[in-house]
Amino acid sequence: MKDTYVSARLVAPDCIRFVSLSDINYLSQIFILLIDRKEKQRLFPSKTVFTPSHSFIEFKLAKPLELGHSYLFFLPGIGEFPLDVSEATTFPDFDKEFYFPGELGAICRKDKTTWRLWAPLASSVKLVLLKNDGEISYAMKRGERGVFSLTLEGNFHLQKYLYFVTNNEIGVYAIDPYAKGSIENAKASVVIDSSTFECDFHKEGLPPFQNPLEAIIYEGNVRDLTIDKYSSVQNKGRYLGLIEENRKTIGGHPISLDYLKGLGITHLQLQPLNDFGSVDEEKGFEDYNWGYDPIQYFVPEGSYSSAANNPLSRIEELQKMVSVFHQNGIRVVLDVVFNHVYEYAFSSFEKIVPNYYFRKDKQGKLTNSSGCGDDLSSERMMVRKLIVDSCLFWQKAYGIDGLRFDLMGLIDIQTMEEVAKKTKEIDSSFLLYGEGWNMYIPNKIQGANMDHCSSLPDFAFFNDVYRENLKSYCAGDLGKQDGFVFSLLGSSFHWGYFEKKFLSLSQSLNYIECHDNATYYDFLSKSFGYSEDEKLEIIKFSLACLIFSFGIPFLHMGQEIGQSKFMKENTYNLGDIYNKLSDKLLDSRYEMVQYVSGAIALRKSLDIFKISDPAVLERQIDFERFDAGSLMKVKDLSPSSSYQEIDFLFNPTSDALTYSFETDHELIFTSGGPALGTNILAKNVLIPRHSLLIAVLKK
Repeated sequence: MKDTYVSARLVAPDCIRFVSLSDINYLSQIFILLIDRKEKQRLFPSKTVFTPSHSFIEFKLAKPLELGHSYLFFLPGIGEFPLDVSEATTFPDFDKEFYFPGELGAICRKDKTTWRLWAPLASSVKLVLLKNDGEISYAMKRGERGVFSLTLEGNFHLQKYLYFVTNNEIGVYAIDPYAKGSIENAKASVVIDSSTFECDFHKEGLPPFQNPLEAIIYEGNVRDLTIDKYSSVQNKGRYLGLIEENRKTIGGHPISLDYLKGLGITHLQLQPLNDFGSVDEEKGFEDYNWGYDPIQYFVPEGSYSSAANNPLSRIEELQKMVSVFHQNGIRVVLDVVFNHVYEYAFSSFEKIVPNYYFRKDKQGKLTNSSGCGDDLSSERMMVRKLIVDSCLFWQKAYGIDGLRFDLMGLIDIQTMEEVAKKTKEIDSSFLLYGEGWNMYIPNKIQGANMDHCSSLPDFAFFNDVYRENLKSYCAGDLGKQDGFVFSLLGSSFHWGYFEKKFLSLSQSLNYIECHDNATYYDFLSKSFGYSEDEKLEIIKFSLACLIFSFGIPFLHMGQEIGQSKFMKENTYNLGDIYNKLSDKLLDSRYEMVQYVSGAIALRKSLDIFKISDPAVLERQIDFERFDAGSLMKVKDLSPSSSYQEIDFLFNPTSDALTYSFETDHELIFTSGGPALGTNILAKNVLIPRHSLLIAVLKK
């Protein structure tokens, strides 16, 4: 047997396939299946193929093999080896037979604690409690639908534990995929008492939010927002640092909570907060990563906490952060990654249920549409359950007000529909959006991309057509004028040769830059020969266009001050110098911050930007070209408005433009920002280079 390869696999519910790469003649061999190392069952070949180099034998069973037992394939005189049952996860009725709708993980109550683990292929599972002086193991009992469970008397709050799972005769330690607590670097799961998640998130401090179009989203990172040394923030780079009040830059400007509050944003979107790999939580801030490599879907990231080795620190500090934001009128959106995990082979998913959680093509190879080599198979019922359960947990246990889905196009439509249904049953104002790129998914599975927006009315999509047209038009590319108008209108009805993209204006998430790719400042620096002053003028102009576009405006941290990443596009692991919010730059360009906050305040006051129905907007809007600029006229039919018409004059050129109205108009926004209350009336107006002017005709 020295040079012989043998394997036995379950290839159908009632069929075992034996393969041997050797010249051994198996014709006279007796084949035995050893069940739980006790019962013996003789197998008789139903199909055989023999060649000088290999043997191929199939055995038809009298009835489907029951999963959950130890199976050894035994050949007298040759030996025994495991029967691999991993392929059972691909059988047609597997999900139907083993889907478990109940609660999983460690369920800790006042007087007892229950552990539940879904492991339908496993022959055995042990709960391993980790103590200071060693470990204690308990055999878990297999129940219906492949769930192993164990209940112990007593409250095991903060108890560290692992599972020891045996699949195909190979035993491995694994953390709990449904764990709510963890020690540093996901070395072990931690039991958390259910009462820990009964928290007051002060939702009463939030302003009313009934329409997604009322949202002003600001994307940031817990670490990046406060890590700069040039401020008085004490807990730099941490959950608590984001909610410190009365903190200043060295120039005396507000930072942290006061800064975000002063901008006037409604939603703060934070890059992944669930436990991720690639950052060693024991090394403080030595490592850097955005966090798009999830390890645990129910546990907050420890590197943002004050003590990663304290399982409660990350939980309580994140809860406090959300609560304080709510008290200050800001909702929190969590960036979630359900398209891949950190390392597929070492994930608890693959260890516990091999061959289930990750997509494969027809050749059995892992698909790589995410670029990470391990696309999650969201269409599988227990993967869908995991995703939905995780979304609901962040909403309930941490008070999260919305979710941004990374590479949402890789998640199937049905899963996203269920996420929307369940989250909005709890909070109808819950905000949902994501990257709806059209990406490859095998087996004709429909992904949650922009092409399927009609099936996902509760979701907004990052509008890349908007991004590309705005970047170029604002920089002076007049050939993009039709694309600019189409984008300005939320890409929600036909314009020129552009086809309608969305059902409603609330599905268009308008952005010019985000954490991915170059900042707009770097784009201008690389592609155009503008001076520094002119670049900043263009950035201000682009911000005004963004804020006064129809759809949901999305700003990236630092965009409001024209921040650079020093010509780097993908800075996910390049450290603080490329990613932090620069407090020095904020001090030197604070008038840009005031310009943006003023524009946001003005947008909030104009009811026209709450129109969701494209047909309604189309009846109220008209466009006119003047010189090299664009004029958008909007009739304001809102009964509460004091305006009958609002005119937006866009000048993307390097020269000032003029325009003549038929009657006097009041100017409410100029290149210097909002001009409300100044009572500036004009019939002939000057629009400075790279700027937006807004004039109104009162009722």
